[in-house]
Amino acid sequence: MCEYQGDGVFHSILSGEIFEVTVKKKIVDATHMKTKVPSTHTPNFSVAPDVDFIPINSLTNLRTTPGGYVIIGGGKTGIDACLWLLEHQVDPKNITWVISRDSWFTNRKNTQPTFESLKYFLNDRASQLEALEKANSIHDLFMRLEKSGVLLRLDKNVMPKMYHGATVSHLELEHLRQIKNIVRLGRVKQIENDRIILEQAEVPTTKDVVFVDCSASALNHAELKPIFSQDAITIQSVRAGQLVFSAAFIAHIEATFPDNDAIKNDFCTEIPMPDKHTDWIKVNAISYMNQNKWSKNKELTQWLFSNRLDGFSHLIAMIGPDDKELLEILDRINRSIKPAMQQLKKFAAEI
Repeated sequence: MCEYQGDGVFHSILSGEIFEVTVKKKIVDATHMKTKVPSTHTPNFSVAPDVDFIPINSLTNLRTTPGGYVIIGGGKTGIDACLWLLEHQVDPKNITWVISRDSWFTNRKNTQPTFESLKYFLNDRASQLEALEKANSIHDLFMRLEKSGVLLRLDKNVMPKMYHGATVSHLELEHLRQIKNIVRLGRVKQIENDRIILEQAEVPTTKDVVFVDCSASALNHAELKPIFSQDAITIQSVRAGQLVFSAAFIAHIEATFPDNDAIKNDFCTEIPMPDKHTDWIKVNAISYMNQNKWSKNKELTQWLFSNRLDGFSHLIAMIGPDDKELLEILDRINRSIKPAMQQLKKFAAEI
């Protein structure tokens, strides 16, 4: 219950007392990306006082049946709200889903860290590299990624403009496609008791519906800064889509590498949080670059092998000479890696 004022000074919210802390080595700044959740954030649109407007958490507190549900937000939280309602037998006709931008999703089947699922993970990597190698444009790249099952989208007739790294399964998409009342008219600007005012138009509503806020941006797209500086460690992503792993990796570098910020930062190039669909290219380009550096360091290779948060290094090491299917996928990866990286740099330069 204290707020940090800077320069080692903390202010108690409860008592008003001021505390001073002597920093012996460094401050670890885990606030840089300014995490937000629906229950605490302030929406960037206005809501009339008599509108029933709740965060997703409060769905479990409902005591009367609303006339309908309006889900605001097309990201992972919006997906979770829609799926929760459908699982609890809410008629899809009673759900309106406001999506300002459609998104590309990561196929959850390809991310499970078990040996039984390893073929899906490796095939995902091989398919990414092959799509990069063969694509003749950025649009063609995303079409190839979708065709091979790397990326998924809600509606085949709508081209996504967003990518946040959210994971979904094919079954979840089937359920979500039951919802036909989807509003794609830009961002919400204002909610009144009889209408929703959006960037591109207005749509009518009624007083008996409940609006479910899923619009919080989980991670702020803050300006990147060096992770290691003279007196601070600023936690950011160093592997695409792996924030907890990134924090552990940064801690390991700080604990074991020489006290040289330039060397440590060279192994920890920060990766921005993705937003636009083309950011899939940007974050993967940096992530592959980091991974390539790590693979050339014997100590880091061993640490990755032993670290449970890495997920796959030790599984790949378990592949035996009789695992022909997995060995064939590894061969596909080895054949495509160099031309794919050249194409990835080319696409990254374009955006």
